Amino acid sequence: MKKDFRWGIIGTGGIANAFARDLDYLNGHKVTAVLSRSKKSANNFISKISNAKGFDDLNMFMHYKEIDAVYIATPNTFHCEQTIAALESKKPVLCEKPFAMNTKEAMAMVNASQKHNTTLLEGMWTRYLPHIKFINNILKEKKIGTIQTLFACIGHNLTHSNNPRFWTKELGGGALLDLGIYPTSFAHMILGSPKEIIANSVFTDLGVDIKTSMIFKYENGSLANLSCTMNDSPPNLAVISGDKGRIEIDHAFYAPATLRVMMDGKENISYAIPYNGHGLREQANELENCVEKGAIESNKMPHSESIAVMETIDKIREQIGLKFD
Repeated sequence: MKKDFRWGIIGTGGIANAFARDLDYLNGHKVTAVLSRSKKSANNFISKISNAKGFDDLNMFMHYKEIDAVYIATPNTFHCEQTIAALESKKPVLCEKPFAMNTKEAMAMVNASQKHNTTLLEGMWTRYLPHIKFINNILKEKKIGTIQTLFACIGHNLTHSNNPRFWTKELGGGALLDLGIYPTSFAHMILGSPKEIIANSVFTDLGVDIKTSMIFKYENGSLANLSCTMNDSPPNLAVISGDKGRIEIDHAFYAPATLRVMMDGKENISYAIPYNGHGLREQANELENCVEKGAIESNKMPHSESIAVMETIDKIREQIGLKFD
């Protein structure tokens, strides 16, 4: 009989809670440990989880034997340090997006994974979702021809939220890292690294971008039009347009979604499956698969891709003048 795959979660915020809830839809996965800055917060988190233990000490958490993998759901500035600590303890890691604050940190994380021969996956959950597999198959079959234009927007009106991770420069706040990482990673998945980038932003008084728009140009002449915002609510759609047709991905393109393949102005293929839960469990399942195969990375989001996406984010930051140090 298969043993449960046991998760230790670092962080007790909204995404950590969503991840824990979504594991209920995945057979054989459970949360056994939670680390927070305060024992009270950790214990509150596990109050509805049976047989889980709360920690406020990183070293004790990393040496807890009832953990098969670590899910890092802390503010962006902690990702690198906590990931490397877990890998040094031979604990496989699923690290929330954005993978790191910059390319230098991303490379250090990947180097630690290779050095300790321990699995590391970026928690860009979109990459592991069912509709993305469907899209990749459509593109592989060239049903819409050569891709000419890609459009993707993401935004949530967060002006009512006082969550410091959105607005604090020292925590890597702003629209680009929290939201813009989604269309950036999506464009990388479809078209690869851009040849040229044009970007512009609007900043808050505290020096983080509240909205950023980007245009990526590629070697073959394709363009990607991308945007992210924290002060309004766009439709969160995506369109992949080729010379023979297009793929229209409904709200929200980065979450479990329905879509249509349009050719000659008509709907030729539609994709819609009932999906319960948030969708975060797909990346948990992928990490377990990698561990079982002895792979330190996933072909759905390889280390080279995580680094390439972060390189693009760094170039955007340089162009818009966003600095975190």
